[in-house]
Amino acid sequence: MKKFSIFLLTLGVFWGCNKDEISQDPNVLEGTYRTNAFLDPLCIAITDDNQLPSLQITKKSDGTFNLLRTNYIPQQSTQKLEGITAQTTTKGFELYYGQTKIGSYQDDRWYDDKKDKEVTSKVLSVSYSEPTKGLYFSYFGVKK
Repeated sequence: MKKFSIFLLTLGVFWGCNKDEISQDPNVLEGTYRTNAFLDPLCIAITDDNQLPSLQITKKSDGTFNLLRTNYIPQQSTQKLEGITAQTTTKGFELYYGQTKIGSYQDDRWYDDKKDKEVTSKVLSVSYSEPTKGLYFSYFGVKK
């Protein structure tokens, strides 16, 4: 009985020490994302955090997602991608617009200028363009 108890305790310790995995529920994508000059070098000249682009992801009733990017410079404007789908991978999620892979949501290392250090957390990367329609959409950020 004593050996069995030690075995269960050991099993519990090893089970509890496993690295946290990214949730396999695509609802974790919903929310507001922020960026900085280290995640998105196009923002390097923006010194006011309130003027950095933001991204809002909302889930529709059909299970797809809408991405709404808000820019504040030179004037406030928005860009929208609708009908984004998420496919689960071992690292997190891949995002698709139609049949085209446009991004991912997975653990990555990045420099957090607010904490003044490199951190590892879930990073959203989205990049899509349709030059014939004049559509250029990109965003690299972390959830607020």
